[in-house]
Amino acid sequence: MTPTLVPVYKRIHWIPTLAAIVVIAVGLALGNWQLNRAAEKYGLQATLEARISLPPLELDSLSADEIASQSLQYRRAKASGHYLAEGQIYIDNRSLGEEIGYYVLTPLAIGKLVIMVNRGFIKKDPMNHNAPDVSVPTSTVNIQGELSPGKTRFLELSGETVQGKVWQNFKPDAYAKAMGYQVAPWVLNLNSPSEGLKVVKDHPNLGIDTHRGYAFQWFALAATTAAIYIYFTFFKKSVVTS
Repeated sequence: MTPTLVPVYKRIHWIPTLAAIVVIAVGLALGNWQLNRAAEKYGLQATLEARISLPPLELDSLSADEIASQSLQYRRAKASGHYLAEGQIYIDNRSLGEEIGYYVLTPLAIGKLVIMVNRGFIKKDPMNHNAPDVSVPTSTVNIQGELSPGKTRFLELSGETVQGKVWQNFKPDAYAKAMGYQVAPWVLNLNSPSEGLKVVKDHPNLGIDTHRGYAFQWFALAATTAAIYIYFTFFKKSVVTS
């Protein structure tokens, strides 16, 4: 009796067939959804890059309503005015490269409106738990930078989100309430940071490649499921004796 491999044609079983159909359909649907998300974010990335390439806005010439417009997000801008030293705060637990420290945010008065200026990053001294002391220019300043969303969304490490001049996150509404200012919804990140500080660039990572990677994984799952189902249903051979 010699064992041989012969094709065995079996009836299609509905339970594994339905399971395969569900997995393939879900994989294709989620793969397409991820590709659509990547396309949406690619369009947003193109919009943001186009805004960055535009000439700098003169914030002094805009009204408060114009400054609040969402079309200003990631626009280059310049302004002149006086810093309000009493309103300076430090945003804790920020990173720049491998360093951990603070963003130094100082309000700049533009007429009746205040816009927060990110004057740069300062490294935290692990031996000193007190807030840093960064001096504030007293004369009129002419500054230029890039506008980014004022509200940060980092993890808050405790319920005490404000300790003196140290804030875990900057929230324009909360800051306006605490200080009594009319605050613009943006932070102006300076192109040239103040002395002793390092420049901060706040360009968003929209995760386009991540969406494409997830799409590939979902399509691969669908293709693998289809291949396994077809093989075991139509091509698998069984060992028989003759």
